[in-house]
Amino acid sequence: MAGGKLQQVIVTVPRRLEPAFTAHLRSVAGQWPTSWTPAEGSRAEISLFLPARRGTAKLLRSIRALAAIVHRLQPAAGAVRARLRVIRTRDWARAWRNSFEPVRISPSLVVKPTWTRWPAQNGEVVIEIDPTLAFGTGHHPTTAFCLRMIERLARKKRPASARRPVSLLDCGCGSGILIVAGARLGCASAVGFDYDRQAVRVARANAKLNGVAGRTVILRGRVEQFAPPAGSRRFDLVTANLAADALVRNARRLARWVAPGGTLALAGVLDRDARRVSAVFRALGWRRVAGESAGGWTSWAMRDVS
Repeated sequence: MAGGKLQQVIVTVPRRLEPAFTAHLRSVAGQWPTSWTPAEGSRAEISLFLPARRGTAKLLRSIRALAAIVHRLQPAAGAVRARLRVIRTRDWARAWRNSFEPVRISPSLVVKPTWTRWPAQNGEVVIEIDPTLAFGTGHHPTTAFCLRMIERLARKKRPASARRPVSLLDCGCGSGILIVAGARLGCASAVGFDYDRQAVRVARANAKLNGVAGRTVILRGRVEQFAPPAGSRRFDLVTANLAADALVRNARRLARWVAPGGTLALAGVLDRDARRVSAVFRALGWRRVAGESAGGWTSWAMRDVS
């Protein structure tokens, strides 16, 4: 990164506006930002880190333009604040220490940053993930949903005659949090890919940090061109925390990667786009078996019933 520095775009919004501004930043910047909503409080903080050499004036203007539109349409929605700060890469962890906390995904699964202590108790699985340029810390409801689906499948009791190694494919792996979780929860095969070089580096580093590098495969590629490794063409669970347009455009491809009887977890969809995305997969013979709408985002788990 140029000069050993990063630009951090910070957008503070009312909690209910987080989905709209997260989607806007992703659309304009071409990458998922990291959002953090405290358990208590009415506001969310959305952060996007960019190399210092990349201009952010256009991005800030677009954020403020969207905020102005929201204010005209919803004067009582609350203030939106956007600011920019430059930090040295060696001060990365310090920049997050006051705002990132451990998050409990389920009674037995916790995600925490490296700088906090959380001794595992009563069989808890504790995963360490620090905020980085890659999306995925467990705080966003779409990531949390996918983590719960992985845990449910990995720990599902099945008849001895039906037991076989559980396999996972994560499409657009970001920080690698889902791949790490799959390996830590007992998936025999945990494969992930992302088109962004930085995300691939971060995901591999997180696999190593959590002691599962030898049980994960993390590759670079786009959904449209990705080919799973030989010997693992279909998976018991395919997770796709992607934008609505990407899910619609690649619906058939994603479906082909799911093993017979397997599950497809779809996330990253704004509530306003949920019907459109659901209709595409329903037309292919897939039906919802679990799902939730949280914080303005819709996620599903689906199975093929055709």
